[in-house]
Amino acid sequence: MKSGFIVLLRHGIAEDRTADQRDEERRLTGEGQRRMKQIGRSLATIFPKAEAIYSSPLIRCIETSEALAKAYGELGVETTDALRPAADTSEFRRLLSNAPARFAIFVGHEPNLTRIMLDLTQTKTDSPIALKKGGCYGVALEGSSGSLEWVLPPRVLRKLE
Repeated sequence: MKSGFIVLLRHGIAEDRTADQRDEERRLTGEGQRRMKQIGRSLATIFPKAEAIYSSPLIRCIETSEALAKAYGELGVETTDALRPAADTSEFRRLLSNAPARFAIFVGHEPNLTRIMLDLTQTKTDSPIALKKGGCYGVALEGSSGSLEWVLPPRVLRKLE
């Protein structure tokens, strides 16, 4: 890994699970879309150095990433299986080591994002921690490890706008 800073962002509020819809097809709700636009503008203000957005290929993450991309203006969205719900932290580490960007946003799912943060920061905990939908971790990277710089819940991000 190289030095830099990453944001691990959980997707916005999505449609409820139903028996007749695959999990991969669940979209953001109207409220989820509205909130992610606000959160995207706030992230663009507090993390202006973002060079790339990587997203899980599930539609709710793609829609979240598109809201971020609009807030940043010129950033594209690259989908990756390393951010799928069942992905292993080793897949994320490979993505991170091969990514050209040193400052990036990764949009994914819980509990994967928390596992990634704990792995990068080499933190062990028995306490249950998880991001709310639209919440994020900010992790500074140095060599093969990282340090958790901040955790921002969605309500704080929306108020920063």
